[in-house]
Amino acid sequence: MRLTVNIWSPLPPSASGIADYVAESLPALARHVDVRLVAEAPEAVAPALRERWSVVAPGAAPESDLDLYHLGNSPPHAYVYRAAGARPGVAVLHDWSLHHLVLRETVERGDVGAYLREMRRAHGETGGFVGRQVARGLAGRLLPSLLAVNDRLLEQALGVIGPTADIAHRAARRLSGRPTLELPLDLLLPPMPVPARDAARGSLGLPREALVVAVAAEDAETARLPAALRALARLRRSRPSLRVIRLGPADGLESALLATGPLSPASLVEWLAAADVVVALRFPARGGRPEVLVRAFEAGRPVLVTAGTPEAEESPAGTVVPIDPDHAEDAELEGMLAHLLDHAELRVRVGAAAREHLDASRRPEVATARLLAFLRTVAAGKDEALRALAADRADERTLLGYAMEEVRWGARDLGLLGARLGLEPLLADLLGRPGSR
Repeated sequence: MRLTVNIWSPLPPSASGIADYVAESLPALARHVDVRLVAEAPEAVAPALRERWSVVAPGAAPESDLDLYHLGNSPPHAYVYRAAGARPGVAVLHDWSLHHLVLRETVERGDVGAYLREMRRAHGETGGFVGRQVARGLAGRLLPSLLAVNDRLLEQALGVIGPTADIAHRAARRLSGRPTLELPLDLLLPPMPVPARDAARGSLGLPREALVVAVAAEDAETARLPAALRALARLRRSRPSLRVIRLGPADGLESALLATGPLSPASLVEWLAAADVVVALRFPARGGRPEVLVRAFEAGRPVLVTAGTPEAEESPAGTVVPIDPDHAEDAELEGMLAHLLDHAELRVRVGAAAREHLDASRRPEVATARLLAFLRTVAAGKDEALRALAADRADERTLLGYAMEEVRWGARDLGLLGARLGLEPLLADLLGRPGSR
């Protein structure tokens, strides 16, 4: 049977990097399922997509065999997050942590109480304590990244797709038997034409003989830009021809940098092809594999990534250059960059290994078949899964719903994560009629 799938996701020209991933994967998926796109503002979606696909607003999304939710930890995904809680479907978790998204939907809208409830609901007493510090602006960037605040989404999901092994394995531990799939989404994408280095530089107006470093900055908060720019500034003193390209907006950075502005996938590949080395640090990492890493592999360029992240841990040895995000980060970054810039043959060797790894693993037809098999499995069990979700839920605005949530987070603290406790009848008896306030 041919499935009908609603795909909820930001779409080009959205600032979310996930938008391009989704748009590029549509042709492969639509050969096998009927696709409808759900966008927050359909009229703002790129005309080429609106001409080819049905694009509807969230309130006009029709019933379908499955709803597929692409979720990232950024504001463009807020409407997707809300919909995933209201009508269960398959969640594609591009980021494991949704903390900043939840923070925006609560504290930044003036509802601190809702944020604290979500933190306690997801992380018990620890969540309540950390939530109070975050709401007061005292927690910095690292502490919130340690608490994912994704429990509500996972509890409502019929299944989860993780684009990295890390996300898929974490989801599998949390979903109590519901289906999960590890599927790097870039495997669904067709290869992108890569121009030769000199041709790319000629097109972009870069000197042919200069050393060029491209610095990824899609998420400026986690891209370790200050460390990267400090290291590059020191390197430029002994290498005056060194050019530094910021892949993204300038945001007031020094004039020595060339900022590209927002990039299409083809433009990103062109800038990467023009570079000698790519810096794509991320800390704290949110879980997914960023597009810039895949495109740098495609262009055959060596990439410096943050050690301990999926980019480092799930890439074969010799295909990336890991940098520890500790007190020695600046020195290690400067040393690795200097070595790569001074040794052209090493740059070629690392870049070729990355390209060979991508070519060997990218089989769009196999990845698409795995995705389709997963979606059909979830669709076949949808009715039973919805009944199970309904049986384990009570309206949180009622006394019964409040009591069940309190028991649920207490069970989490005892290590009973995801267990079906079957306490609704007992609690209903203790509290009076179901739904009593």
